Amino acid sequence: MRPYSSFNKNIISIDLGSFEIKMIEAKENKNGIQVNKAFSFKTPPGSYQNGYIKDFGTLAAMIKEELKDNKFHSGFCHMSIKSSAIISREVSFPAVSDAEIEGLLKYQLSEYLPMDASKYIVQHRIIGSSLDESKDKLVVMVVAIPKEIVDAHYNFLIALGVKPAILDYQSNSLWKLMNFTDYINRSITVRDKTIAIVDLGYSSTNITITKNGVLNTSRVIEIGGMHLDDHSEDLVAASAEDDSTESFLLEETSNKNKFLDQSKYSRMVDTSVEGLMDRIEKVFKYYISKDMGNEIDQILIYGGAARIQGIEKTFTNYLNIPAALINGVGRVNIQDEPGKYLNCISAILRDDGV
Repeated sequence: MRPYSSFNKNIISIDLGSFEIKMIEAKENKNGIQVNKAFSFKTPPGSYQNGYIKDFGTLAAMIKEELKDNKFHSGFCHMSIKSSAIISREVSFPAVSDAEIEGLLKYQLSEYLPMDASKYIVQHRIIGSSLDESKDKLVVMVVAIPKEIVDAHYNFLIALGVKPAILDYQSNSLWKLMNFTDYINRSITVRDKTIAIVDLGYSSTNITITKNGVLNTSRVIEIGGMHLDDHSEDLVAASAEDDSTESFLLEETSNKNKFLDQSKYSRMVDTSVEGLMDRIEKVFKYYISKDMGNEIDQILIYGGAARIQGIEKTFTNYLNIPAALINGVGRVNIQDEPGKYLNCISAILRDDGV
């Protein structure tokens, strides 16, 4: 993927998910991001799971048809991905140059991460510094993505007839968005706070923690909306089209009609998401324990399962941290739901330092 300037040019951005695929055509200019087109459609069953393309032909044919039907004309394409197979860790290094860190990762990666380095593409970012035994240390975010995933997505975009320009790790894209925007929901400022961004997807949940504009912690939890349904069939009414995959995405009015006793519904939500809350709390505790004074000021929630009525209140009550659904992003002009297309929007942004 060769460097190029995307400023003020239309870019296609694709968010592949195991339940739904989202796409936008947008451009970044001096005023922000202008989204000109946005659409979504259901992922063919079994064709995409946990960052892996399982049915290349079916998936490619459907997306090509959707691009044609929706008259997408841009050639360059950005994409962000998430997978539990992607390894993301914060590692301490001696206070050396960035080039020396790259060399250490290249030749001594197994000393820092238990993995076969030949099967991964590894990138890093310096996110801070520390003092260990009177010696200066650098804190480095190391991300290792299986080459199999990178190659498959690159070849997939080629098959779509677009030009692969950016393939980014989802948390890195979100970090860039938190630096780019000036507010969320018109009232929540994010640049000078510690923000936990939680993507409640269908098959997994992605947690990104940024502190004062720096990506600090990133984890993928293998619990998503499909698992919430498994624990409580009555949580959300089943879809008339596909009761096995679509139930957790229904509008909250369905929930209200099904559960006239609001307190009963609230208890059901709390019980259903308890396992997920426990896992999220462990990630938060890990982050808070890393450095004295660490805390989380705000939780921002988006993704398909975020449409469960009252989910933000469950987060607030369980974790004792203010939580809000993302329904507006400063400096982003989009006619559709910003939260729905957040991964597409964040992938538009480019950082030449990565």
